[in-house]
Amino acid sequence: MSRRTRFPSRLLLGASLAAAGLFVSAPVLSAGIPTAGESPIRLSSNENAFGFSPKALEAMKAALESGNYYNFNNIGDMLATAASKEGVPADYIVLTAGSGPVLEMTAAAYAKEGKNVVTAAPGYPQLTGAFARFGGTIKYTSVNAEKGIDFGAMMRAIDDDTVIVYVCNPNNPTGVLADPAELRKFVISVPKDILVFVDEAYLELADNGLAPNTMAPLTKLRKNLIVSRTFSKAYGMAGLRAGYGVGSPEVLEKIKKFYQGPPSYLGAIAATEAMKDTEYMESNRKNYIAVRNMVCAEFDRMGIAYSKPQGAFVLFDSTIDSATFQEKMKDEGILVSRPFGLGDETGYDTWVRVSFGTEDQMQSFLGAMQKILGKT
Repeated sequence: MSRRTRFPSRLLLGASLAAAGLFVSAPVLSAGIPTAGESPIRLSSNENAFGFSPKALEAMKAALESGNYYNFNNIGDMLATAASKEGVPADYIVLTAGSGPVLEMTAAAYAKEGKNVVTAAPGYPQLTGAFARFGGTIKYTSVNAEKGIDFGAMMRAIDDDTVIVYVCNPNNPTGVLADPAELRKFVISVPKDILVFVDEAYLELADNGLAPNTMAPLTKLRKNLIVSRTFSKAYGMAGLRAGYGVGSPEVLEKIKKFYQGPPSYLGAIAATEAMKDTEYMESNRKNYIAVRNMVCAEFDRMGIAYSKPQGAFVLFDSTIDSATFQEKMKDEGILVSRPFGLGDETGYDTWVRVSFGTEDQMQSFLGAMQKILGKT
């Protein structure tokens, strides 16, 4: 019996959503399969199974034969497009191979013995982990009851040795979106000599989109602010490695001392076309919203607790040991992940993060979950 047929409420959820027009089919050419093959179903790394802009694909195809040149003009095109998109001068943008290098560069530039970074737990650990490797200390604050960032607790954690406050919005792995007015107030209120880093890796996928929630416009008001952006998630180009940071020229110059290089020319071409293809981005966002709603509706039916997702994943209480659940899911041919960035936090032994995939992939996940937990 296939995983798909094990999901009894498929007709109630997936088919009804499709019939209502809530799923938007991505063009076939823009969505492939991993080079390792289709199995297992990868719902552990927040990869975008809906694919990327077909216009980006065609632009890369047209430029493939130019790989014997450095093609810096394509990097320049991406820079100009990103600056226009963010509404900032070009010197407010640093281009990187994904947003990870922006996090790593920032950690390297600010970390030293005796200094600390304040962040939420659970939370994304790339910047904070690098900060610790470079000799600094991590100060964790607990998330609130909804598993969103507690900005009051974060503000209270700041001390004379704090050099960075790191906010991931939506938070990863909890998936909870911050209230934009509360976040703006927090960003402005942090002492001016402390860098605020807002990681917006999944923000394009929020129910109401990027514009009402992004902190990027504040970079023109606050010097010590960096906002990071990636093309790996909402844009669906994880393997192409493109991203950038937005910040004042002064703060970007500080982190550029540890620059790791720009995207490849193909990544830059793809990113440039993807930023222009707003129609495709909107279709991708709608697909994610439909899948989120489908999975959450089934969690509600099954009585599964979860934090309100606004990104490419959801954190939920599997009700059994998370490592055991993860292994049982792997046996069913599905990869999921356990919470990370916990600091000293406890109480997450049964919680699991699952990435949102296509409707069929999520039907398989939900069917396997029902089998593992004995819920129908």
